[in-house]
Amino acid sequence: MKKSIPVISSIIFCIIIFTSCSNSLHDKYTTGLIVYKEFDKSRIFDTTSNSKSPAYYRPVKIDMFYPSIEKTGKAALTYGDILDMYEQRMNYNTSIDSCKKVSATLAKIFGDYLHADSSKILAYKTAIFKDIRVPEKKLPLIIYAAGMNGSSWENPILFDSLTKAGYVVAAISSVGKFPGFMSGAVDLDEQVEDILFAKQKMAALPFIDTSKIGLLSWSLGGSAISKAAMISKDFKCLLSFDGTEIHYYGFDTAWDNEYNVMKLIPPFNPASINIPYLYLSSEHPKKIDSIYILPAHIISPDKYFLQFKNGTHEDFSSLITIGKNVTPGLGNIDSSRHQVVCGLTLTFFNQYLKQSNTVTTADYINKLVAGKPGFYSTSYPEK
Repeated sequence: MKKSIPVISSIIFCIIIFTSCSNSLHDKYTTGLIVYKEFDKSRIFDTTSNSKSPAYYRPVKIDMFYPSIEKTGKAALTYGDILDMYEQRMNYNTSIDSCKKVSATLAKIFGDYLHADSSKILAYKTAIFKDIRVPEKKLPLIIYAAGMNGSSWENPILFDSLTKAGYVVAAISSVGKFPGFMSGAVDLDEQVEDILFAKQKMAALPFIDTSKIGLLSWSLGGSAISKAAMISKDFKCLLSFDGTEIHYYGFDTAWDNEYNVMKLIPPFNPASINIPYLYLSSEHPKKIDSIYILPAHIISPDKYFLQFKNGTHEDFSSLITIGKNVTPGLGNIDSSRHQVVCGLTLTFFNQYLKQSNTVTTADYINKLVAGKPGFYSTSYPEK
């Protein structure tokens, strides 16, 4: 990890930690959401459809979260509303009843995992409003690549935090080969193309600063953004939440085989990535055979790694925070990690998209490790 000498004020550091991911009444912006249901006509999706039908081409659903100066009287979206949008990623005409059935199933899975009431998860009120006034000035863009079969439901609290800081976030709901459910390595190249397509579509909007585009991801999306960065030089930095760029062999043989295929999908030249890169890691199983660490091969001089000791994969999503909010008494949930994730994410993009050095990424990480060395590590995992 790149080292840094500057010492930051503890006051400034604490402000960033505790105001990130918050919905303050004094926020300058309101978070808006516009859903783009696009078709990439350069790629065929449903070969059973008529070639003159839009469904013949590949669907690329883009959820654009953005800062708005409108102080709307509309009702904010619930988490259930955001889950309802998920099912339409493969078929834009899916009925709302079908969407709600899928949402209920997902909420039940989340509730069982978090030991929280699924109905309360669905009813959780966000600070996001659909179809309100768009920005009037150019702003930096962050393209978010979801995990396998994931969507915006993964991180709405984080997106809200970023938009209130003046960023536009384009979250992509990638689908696999027809009929659309991602099943493995074979689908990764489609996700990479979705990122490049979204970049082109978003760049055409008048309020996007095309000189300031960053990449963000969770899980499988990490491999997708790293490959996208190998293809296009339009991206200025990339941040991966527990991405598949690091793989632990021996824990899941079937996924080991998938991963070997995934690595070979072109392009595969980590050394070609020379832009700022940050990888946030959970703590993975101890019983493994070997580890492949793609970040170790990236040549960027601004390269960072931070492991959350005893952290889980879900710590890098909004699920933990939502679970804690709807069931405050749960002792098995630590939502403080997500506040750190939000704060560090904002610091990283502020430094490399806005060129703001009030607090640098290295400063932030060094402060975390110095304050709680038993909770964080900056060393790559070893076998």
